Amino acid sequence: MLKFAKFLFIALMICPAFASMPADVNLGIDGLKPISLNEAENLKAKNAYFLDTNTPVEFKLRHIDGAMNVDANNTASMLPEDKDANIVIYGLNSSSREPNDVALVAKQKGYKNLYFMTNGIEGWVIAGKKTVSSQKTDKLTNKEVTNFHDGVHGRLRFASVPSCRDCHDSPKILYASKAEREELFKDKEFVNDNCKSCHKDVKADFEESVHSPLVTKELKDGRKLPNCTDCHGIHIVDKSGVAKNLKQVSESNCGSCHEKEQSLYHQTFHGKALLLNKPGDAVRVAACFDCHGTHNVMSLDNPKSTINPKNRVKTCGECHPNSNLNFTGFIAHADHTDSENFPLLHSAYVFMTGLVITVFVFFGLHTLLWSIKLIKTRLERPLEWKRAREAAHNDAVTIKRFSAFHIIQHFFMAASFLGLAFSGLPQKFYDAPWAQSMMDMMGGPIMATKIHHISAIIMFAVFFSHIFEIIIVQSKKGSGFFKRLFDADSLMPRWQDFADMKAHFLWFIGKGERPQFDRWTYWEKFDYLAVFWGMFIIGFSGLVLWFPNWFANFLPGWMINLSTLVHSDEALLATGFIFAIHFFNTHFRADRFPMDMVIFSGTLSEQEIKQERAKWYERLAKSGMLEKLYHKNESFGSYKLIAKIAGFAMLITGMIFLFMMIYAYIASLS
Repeated sequence: MLKFAKFLFIALMICPAFASMPADVNLGIDGLKPISLNEAENLKAKNAYFLDTNTPVEFKLRHIDGAMNVDANNTASMLPEDKDANIVIYGLNSSSREPNDVALVAKQKGYKNLYFMTNGIEGWVIAGKKTVSSQKTDKLTNKEVTNFHDGVHGRLRFASVPSCRDCHDSPKILYASKAEREELFKDKEFVNDNCKSCHKDVKADFEESVHSPLVTKELKDGRKLPNCTDCHGIHIVDKSGVAKNLKQVSESNCGSCHEKEQSLYHQTFHGKALLLNKPGDAVRVAACFDCHGTHNVMSLDNPKSTINPKNRVKTCGECHPNSNLNFTGFIAHADHTDSENFPLLHSAYVFMTGLVITVFVFFGLHTLLWSIKLIKTRLERPLEWKRAREAAHNDAVTIKRFSAFHIIQHFFMAASFLGLAFSGLPQKFYDAPWAQSMMDMMGGPIMATKIHHISAIIMFAVFFSHIFEIIIVQSKKGSGFFKRLFDADSLMPRWQDFADMKAHFLWFIGKGERPQFDRWTYWEKFDYLAVFWGMFIIGFSGLVLWFPNWFANFLPGWMINLSTLVHSDEALLATGFIFAIHFFNTHFRADRFPMDMVIFSGTLSEQEIKQERAKWYERLAKSGMLEKLYHKNESFGSYKLIAKIAGFAMLITGMIFLFMMIYAYIASLS
């Protein structure tokens, strides 16, 4: 009985030990000698060959320095020529079967000194022995993490909030060294797998999206597909930053891969408003995910895609109620420089660019030559210059040039133009250093848009009041409208204007006398007709951009793209011309500097007319109309100071805008 009790005790002690052993423990094969970690390390010091039988993924993560990754299929080609060489074979742990397969191949090839490191790479790591890695993992961020607060999950109050371990833990950590753990904690795929374990519904959407490797098999230019942490920066932005800048952060994230699409998006109102908006107001404009979706970003031809032609009306309708199929024809990422894919937009771009360059080159040369001629004349004939200037300014006899109605019209035209420039320039030059400050001054893009619209209404009112004035005046004169359309008092161009222009240029270069003009000069007629051209181009395109839904009832969606292009370029032409060319022609040339007050007084002195508009003066004298235009402008003295203050304020504002435009252009070149 005592012997039976001893046997039972021993059996009870041994059985649990066997029960706790892995069922598939590797007991080795004949000719494969099991060795300890220390014995393996000693063999390594004697230049033994090490064969790693783990998977390529595990091998890249960590392996013994100098080891070769093999399997039963490629072992023969990896073995050394010396059959007596010491070869150490190891797997993941003592349960690994792969070392047996590799050892069998080696034994069949005649190798005699085969050793099996029973504890495998996991035992090697746990023992603190050195390993190397050939894996280049994608890090969560290249930025230094200084804020370990959870900027996303930390905002949750009534939910199961994950801790650090929930995102950064995994069975892989168990056998990893400290250095390997640090790398794993930063490994993007490692953490993203944990994201999807909680967000199962998001995982389902994501796996159908173009960002999923299940959908997109190949990428160009060595790019990589984004994953959770590429878009959701947990420790990079603090709590308040994530909440306020959600759309701006997401747009920036999308742009890190889609650079061209982002740059084209920035040229639209949506993109400019997002860039220039205050963080708290960013939700008012459409960002990338508003159109393309969040985790469910799908290709255009996918029926589930939010930008599929069948779904666009609904997608656009989220922000633009009553949008229709025409409206969805708007091209969000149109490239007007691409003649192959966008020929119409490219043609408009070429035309507008050519127009801008032609006008600025011609009148830039005109202004330069005129300025040089006047300065040269003043320096060569100082006494005559002084007498002529004093005679023009001191002459008490004045002749009426503009009515009170014209003065009022010009004031509101100038004021509304400055309002349009003030609210439009930050959008035109959205990437200029001053754009954000200027936009903040107006209270953001939405308020700037309201200022733009109010200024546009005022300008439309001035323009149509002038049209009605023409109709009324001409109706009173009776028949012969088309004959009067091109007479000397008309602002329509005549052949004489081209003759005057030629004579003026000859005078600039010293090849002729200074020409005399009639009631309207050729540059004044250009200014006048430019208003009509501008009101048609800027006015109509502005209305399309203001009421896109309504115009989409009978116009295609690409008209919104075309309107954006021509509105922007024509506005550039108008502001640049007014602030540089018109200001010089009217106020800054040497014989008018610092400001011509005729548009405020409505009158010119008789001497001033004789000096520059002798043809008009002679025609008035012969027709008997001169005496009727003599005008004692006694009322002007009562508001002269106010007029000067208003005039100089407008001139200074315009010049500031001009220098800002030039500065923005220079900054864009650097």
